[in-house]
Amino acid sequence: MEILPVAQRGYSRPELITETSWLAEHISDNDIRIIDARSSKNYLESHIPGSVNLNGFGGIPRTQSGELEDPKAFSDIASSLGISNSTTVVVYDAPSQMMGTIAWAFLYYGHTKVKILDGGIAKWISEGNPISTTPHVYSKTEFNAKTVESVYCSLKDAKKSVDQANAIFWDTRSLSEYQGDTAMGDSPPGRIPGAVHLEWSELFDQATKTLKSADELTKLLASKGITPEKEINSY
Repeated sequence: MEILPVAQRGYSRPELITETSWLAEHISDNDIRIIDARSSKNYLESHIPGSVNLNGFGGIPRTQSGELEDPKAFSDIASSLGISNSTTVVVYDAPSQMMGTIAWAFLYYGHTKVKILDGGIAKWISEGNPISTTPHVYSKTEFNAKTVESVYCSLKDAKKSVDQANAIFWDTRSLSEYQGDTAMGDSPPGRIPGAVHLEWSELFDQATKTLKSADELTKLLASKGITPEKEINSY
């Protein structure tokens, strides 16, 4: 199946997505760091050469209440992975929602040089690109995080927005989690009152594992009431 290039899909922020072909050409660049957002088990079994592991589930520092930690905590993690403020970060996983979580965290902590890998490791492998089983370690660098509050919905923000007509809470979990039939980890079953459901997997083309086009995503999101003029809070 032919895959439309990222530049031709109509995204408003195409710089946040990169092709496997681009990564193959730049994989050895000194100012590139690749993050595998999967579990440590998956990472050790096989990963893109030169990538480091930062699990999208639990890898981002959080407070006991679940809020994101202060900038220093994230700075320490990024620095330990060999990432500085001038580094371009490429994040991948199967693909799944984990790479989006890690990429968003970098954006929240003020790092705009971040991209997700379209199609993830599935597309990378399908094209015959190399893989590795050897963990990669970079020398520690200095990363200085500075939060961008406009992209973060805190618990306080959520409580203020939950009854506002212009605010949408988008539940990206599975339907069973949304309906309260199952729960993830220690989280109680159920959802935020009034939240709409659209599972993260619906954003991807199931055959190619790549993100759907802007037109397809716009129609899909609009069908759930998720439109540009709304304040959109996802979880």
